[in-house]
Amino acid sequence: MRNGGEGINLEFYGADIYSKKSQIIDYVVSVPGRKVRLNEVLLAWEMNGRALPKIHGYPLRVVVFGYIGTRSCKWLYKIEAIQGASMAPVQRKEYLHYTPQIGKQNATYSSGFSIQDPPVSSAIMTPIYKDQIVHDSTITLKGWAYSGGGHWHERVEVSADGGTVCIEMPCDPEGWLEFCVRCWDNALNTQPIYVRSAWNWDFHVTSSCHRIKIYSINRSEPATAARLKALEAANIPIVPTTHPLEIDLESDDHWYKETAKRGGRDPVE
Repeated sequence: MRNGGEGINLEFYGADIYSKKSQIIDYVVSVPGRKVRLNEVLLAWEMNGRALPKIHGYPLRVVVFGYIGTRSCKWLYKIEAIQGASMAPVQRKEYLHYTPQIGKQNATYSSGFSIQDPPVSSAIMTPIYKDQIVHDSTITLKGWAYSGGGHWHERVEVSADGGTVCIEMPCDPEGWLEFCVRCWDNALNTQPIYVRSAWNWDFHVTSSCHRIKIYSINRSEPATAARLKALEAANIPIVPTTHPLEIDLESDDHWYKETAKRGGRDPVE
């Protein structure tokens, strides 16, 4: 046994190196012994019924369930039982989480704590940021949601107002919309709405709600449908929406009719 700390850990040695501050360092990581006792650590030499590909750690690698990928050591050649966590640089100096008060001015390795379970995370994959979407009253969002530490997601919520209110859709507005998504797992863990709530010096586990902005063009709205029809007849594309139109926005008759409905456009003196 090495290290002196409390609790038995397993230390994994991989036939790999990485560079840290101009130094070449061996790849060594560890996991607590309780992960092994819970059958959440395995040795893998096959993948999908075939020999493990070289890029995934052939001939042997570790797979640690529910932990960040860096603990699943590739190209494994040695395992040791030690007291406490590994003192190797990958374990001690990398993948640390800091409070928002820690920065370049005061960061030390000892002021962060080692990340093991990944946080609740989710993201919108389609549509993409600043897409301009013509639709029939429904915008479909596709993405993913995940939680680490053996937890599973229970529900996924979406906001169409930048995160002020998270709801299950539908949503009718047109124009620029800011969607954000967040996940809840079975332990009621969720994501912070804004990245500033999760920011830390090493930029790890800043798993705030993923955001996209899109431009909504709802052709189920009569006025929008009429405009799209007119543009199609004139062979004018609606996208990009920032280009000015080369046609009048309405006829004089339509202007008078709509203005009369509102009792005139200007205030009565």
